[in-house]
Amino acid sequence: MGLIYSRQLLVTFIPAIFILLIAAIISMLFNIDMSLITRDVTAIGKMHPLSGVLSSLGIILWCVAASICFFSAMVIGNIKQINSFWFLLNSAFLSTYLMIDDLFLLHENLFPIYLGVNEKMVLVILGSVVFYYIATYRYLILNTKYSVLLLAMIFLSISVFVDIIVGSWLYSIGHWIFFIEDGFKWLGIVSWCSYYVHTSLQIIRVQQEA
Repeated sequence: MGLIYSRQLLVTFIPAIFILLIAAIISMLFNIDMSLITRDVTAIGKMHPLSGVLSSLGIILWCVAASICFFSAMVIGNIKQINSFWFLLNSAFLSTYLMIDDLFLLHENLFPIYLGVNEKMVLVILGSVVFYYIATYRYLILNTKYSVLLLAMIFLSISVFVDIIVGSWLYSIGHWIFFIEDGFKWLGIVSWCSYYVHTSLQIIRVQQEA
């Protein structure tokens, strides 16, 4: 019991302390005030507390999907269902990336500005990864309620299409352009989270009945 408890403490606090150290290093290297790293964005920008609420809710749902998939992969990890295990684990990694991308604006700002990678190129690479993921696990996915995942893909694709392709043509409608773009993105994230929560439960139940 003591060994398990010690291991939990290590797994809990080593990554947490590592992140604090990274924050301190970034602050010193780039001469960034620590408050800009640690404080809430709305407090820093002196914005309304509900600023970005839909985006924040979306990030939470990305996190839910990733967490459920990671947990479910661990649950069935000792059972001889390798394909289901890797499907859940890679679904967790993909959801985690999408969460981080949404949280830190990777494809919109960080990659183009700091790494010189064009936003469209990042989206093409991401699309290729998603296509490979779908192709790899297509037989497993077809045994789930894949229509919800398909809806997620459609909604998210429409959001990207509005943002990248037709966004400049729709600015005449004012702030409603964001309602359209982010509305479809929200529906996509909700569908994505719903699919992976249900599918993870389905896979665990199948393993229990086997």
